[in-house]
Amino acid sequence: MIKRILIANRGEIAVRIIKTAHKLGIETVAIYTQQEDHALHIQKANFKALLRGNDLQSSYLDIEQIVAIAKQYDADAIHPGYGFLSENSTFAQHCIDNNIIFIGPSPEAIQLMGNKNRANTIAAQNKVPLLKKISGTIDEMISQAGELKLPLVIKAAMGGGGKGMRIVRNLDDLPSEIKRAGEESLRYFGSNEVYIEQYIENPRHIEVQILADEHGNTLHLYERECSIQRRHQKIIEEAPAPNLSEELKSKLYADAIKLAKSISYKNAGTIEFLLANNREHYFLEMNTRIQVEHPVTEVITGIDIVEQQIRIAEGKALPFNQNQLAVCGHAIEARIYAENPEDNFKPSFGRILTTHIPHHNNIRIDGGAQATENLNPNFDPLLKKVIAKGNTRLESIAILQKFLNEYALFGVTTNREYLINIINDEDYINANISTAFCKLKTALLSNNKKLSTDTKTVLTAAYWALKNRPSSTPSSTWHSLGYWRQYAKAVLNMDSAQVPSTLLDHHKTGLSFKFEDSNPLSVTNIQIEQNELSFIIDDVFAKLNYFISEEGAFYLQYKGEKHLIIDKPERIKRISANGTNTIKSLKAPIPGKIIEILVNEGDQIKKGDTLMILEAMKTENNLLAWKDTTITNINITVNDQVQLDQILVETE
Repeated sequence: MIKRILIANRGEIAVRIIKTAHKLGIETVAIYTQQEDHALHIQKANFKALLRGNDLQSSYLDIEQIVAIAKQYDADAIHPGYGFLSENSTFAQHCIDNNIIFIGPSPEAIQLMGNKNRANTIAAQNKVPLLKKISGTIDEMISQAGELKLPLVIKAAMGGGGKGMRIVRNLDDLPSEIKRAGEESLRYFGSNEVYIEQYIENPRHIEVQILADEHGNTLHLYERECSIQRRHQKIIEEAPAPNLSEELKSKLYADAIKLAKSISYKNAGTIEFLLANNREHYFLEMNTRIQVEHPVTEVITGIDIVEQQIRIAEGKALPFNQNQLAVCGHAIEARIYAENPEDNFKPSFGRILTTHIPHHNNIRIDGGAQATENLNPNFDPLLKKVIAKGNTRLESIAILQKFLNEYALFGVTTNREYLINIINDEDYINANISTAFCKLKTALLSNNKKLSTDTKTVLTAAYWALKNRPSSTPSSTWHSLGYWRQYAKAVLNMDSAQVPSTLLDHHKTGLSFKFEDSNPLSVTNIQIEQNELSFIIDDVFAKLNYFISEEGAFYLQYKGEKHLIIDKPERIKRISANGTNTIKSLKAPIPGKIIEILVNEGDQIKKGDTLMILEAMKTENNLLAWKDTTITNINITVNDQVQLDQILVETE
């Protein structure tokens, strides 16, 4: 029996594992770095242990240190979660060598499936369909690439999550792209081994969840649809996958189980497939760990996958067989990331000001970030996973739409509105989806929307209601007379628009105002709570979420869209008529690590050229030239850690 588990992870998945462990009466040990002393996962655990070092290599990737902490705290087992060391066979073996149970498959299974070249060989031996591939030395791959039809894709043999992956549409680009893919793979996975594969345009990404114990039982928990991706990383998943025939599903299940059995796999695992437009499926990879998207499978099957991982690691048999499993309803998961979809999904960072999480019986939330947490740019920007369950797919979509429209998070930029736009799209609703969905829908999914008159009206009413909300400590005649009279006029900087407004009257039950050229508008039944504001304006009910910063900025969310209102003139940028032509330096837009510099001092550059690549929150960000100019100074080198607004490059 496992009595205490150290979780070799952080954030959302650590909180998720702790929840199940405590349900089973198992104590937990959380590990953390100095910057995470207020993190949710260490507050949820029974014990917390500080890691030495602040970068990943000396903290969450330090095998010796983590195992030593597990021994110090008398942990019987270690759960690796996903990412970090979860698919590191050396880590699994080190746990075993120190008499600590590794909650996952054997080191041998991790090693076999962790290298995609070996995994492909195993798939071929078991007659699981594969795309045409080429591996070997760089010269061998280049010489043989002509045997495949364009386009091609270069993949990291040890990789995942889109890292070390390059699509090639011209053979002349192959040598440089192999080099770039190998370098990226080396940074993320410690190996520059890559291979070339036939690229399928616009496939679907389908995966099968399996469980296997030490008693010869290997079964599937059905399939998941994971086609909605940005930058080759999933953001919306669902189970079961829509519009698949029972015949095709049976083939996917059979191939997944056949692969797992062929390597005597034990514990939870996921076999991923690409599904071409002709309905032919091809083995993609096997993930020898729990997946980020595992909740949708739990919701439709009623099986706690983390619990089964723990029980299998204890040597117990699965308590059910394949015939006892069934799909009940439909589940969709949306991943809420701290990132800016308008800026190529650049990670957002800083302090979360506040959140509002609406209650819904058919919504499950797996989260690792707290309401006032300061997000660390060294880690993945995943904040929460929202899982909606309905009797049908359309019902699940409607539940998720309602929740995301009402869920609010202020202080950092998130992809929440981007997710709303996806699930509101007609093609998504009709399940016309592929891995190219987000790329093909770029224009549709943009949030550059002009403020409507109705929205301006509601936001202006909300501003006056909040500006004149009752004080928690009302005092003197000033309050009873109505201090609002001193602020009866305002010019509201509302997103990118300026809206002049006048407060005409304010009393206990409501107010009236006008803005721009409108007639007087009446606001009644004002209800103000901690994060919610509601009122009736000219007989129409309106409800918003809000936060007011110490500086007096009004953060409002109405009908799922966030807005910023400031009642002071914006600071005027003093630049010449040429605008960006006067800027002579590139500053770091976010803190992070410089992983590649593509220019030299003295180079002439064109607007839009990529100058360097900055890694933050496990995401690579291209920093672009803002004008045609010549570089005079480069102030950083590869592998430098840079701070916000640090000058990186200077120009003429």
